[in-house]
Amino acid sequence: MIFTNRRIRLIFIALAGMEALVLTPFLLLLFRVEWLWRGGATLLAIPPVSLVLFMWLGLLGMITAIDLLGRSRLSDQHYRLTIVGLVLISGLLGVRLLLYRGAGAASLSWLAETFDGIINFHRGLRPGSFLLVLMGFLWLRASSASGRLITFFSVGVSFRLGVLLILVGGGVLAVRFPGQSIPATLLATLFVGLGLLAVSLARSDEKAESAAGSTGASLPWDRLIQLVLAVALTVGLSLALAGYFTPERIGVILAYFDPLWNLLGDLFFLILLALTFVLEKIVGWLFAWLAPFFANVDFAKTLSEAFSRLTITPDVPENPMPEGGPANETVLMLMRVAFAAAVLVLLAGIIYVLVVRHRTRPRADEDENTATESLSFGGDALRRGWRRLRNLAGLVRRYGLGRELLDAISVENLYANLCRLARQRGQPRQPSQPPDDYLPRLVLAFPGQDEALARITEAYMRVYYGEQTVSGEELMSLRAVYENVRKAENKDTDLHG
Repeated sequence: MIFTNRRIRLIFIALAGMEALVLTPFLLLLFRVEWLWRGGATLLAIPPVSLVLFMWLGLLGMITAIDLLGRSRLSDQHYRLTIVGLVLISGLLGVRLLLYRGAGAASLSWLAETFDGIINFHRGLRPGSFLLVLMGFLWLRASSASGRLITFFSVGVSFRLGVLLILVGGGVLAVRFPGQSIPATLLATLFVGLGLLAVSLARSDEKAESAAGSTGASLPWDRLIQLVLAVALTVGLSLALAGYFTPERIGVILAYFDPLWNLLGDLFFLILLALTFVLEKIVGWLFAWLAPFFANVDFAKTLSEAFSRLTITPDVPENPMPEGGPANETVLMLMRVAFAAAVLVLLAGIIYVLVVRHRTRPRADEDENTATESLSFGGDALRRGWRRLRNLAGLVRRYGLGRELLDAISVENLYANLCRLARQRGQPRQPSQPPDDYLPRLVLAFPGQDEALARITEAYMRVYYGEQTVSGEELMSLRAVYENVRKAENKDTDLHG
């Protein structure tokens, strides 16, 4: 995605910066929770600008690495080793550069302290171990960003959500720690500038792609300079207006309208008085109507009996905990090591699976058909995300983290793309419809491709329901069959168009 064209690259750069700026206020707040850290003074010494640049450049590097790996011809074994190596090296490099800049080149004390923080996590978080987790989170975000759709709507949603988050995080940071008000304002200003730039680029990209004779692959430098100047002028004017309209000056301006405020206050008081009079009549009539039903009910006695029942507790014999000797420190240490290793392996496994899925996902610069879908405004996002996570966990459970997993994901992606193209041709698949029942509708969507469609459907059912693997030769053959179906679909579309 990031190598598609200049406009897309700039959008990715702006979105990565926006994500780094949104995370920074919350990280700065977390760094100031003293009871949480062991040696947290090094975190407080990190300048906010350095933290933003670290995450910004890190996200861009990770997105670039994921895209390069997706385009590479590495074997499965080398691909897995490369992913694990990149995650491990980037985490240790981040700890070394951000926390131990003053350490000697040959010193390995920082590595020992990081390992100690991972094992003895019960004594408090060490900055090094936290940064390893942060780097893992950044890898997850980079993997998600590499496969996202760069549309005007999606970028606009990211901008609006980011504005809300940075206002909350930066506002709490400025109120709780007044010395951080200037960095918080700077972070919000940079976010708005990058957000406006990303939204403008996404809009211009859609316009360029829909224009006659334009592929949207070029962005003239003069237009880019004009866009940057417009964004800078907008942000600068906003800062100037915010600096001019201080609370004191706003109070002076509002004081000129005191007669209007007094008139509105009197009017509101009259309306409230009228509503109170009406409600009093309604409540009085309601009590008069309900009085006969509760004539023989003693509310005080009923409530006292209810409370007396609640306060009665049955006699439960006390079972004191059996006394035991001190726990074996070696056993506790081994349990901590096992727990820390399990957490790291789980995090690395999630990152690995997401990056593997990105390798098998069709890239946006390939010849893929697109269509507009109905907007749900995120109403079904949690359900779809849960289904995808459950499906992915089932694949990992059945095939493990190896070549079989890659092949199974590839077959599922082929069938999903086939269903998507069929939906665009007016033959959607119902959520509860089995693949074999859906096959006749696929034939209607792709006339003359009966054998190819049956072959892809049978392979999908074998992988998804039968938990059977496909060989490398069969997967290559299925991809060729899918490409033939897709090209035939494009040809039919062109003839009908």
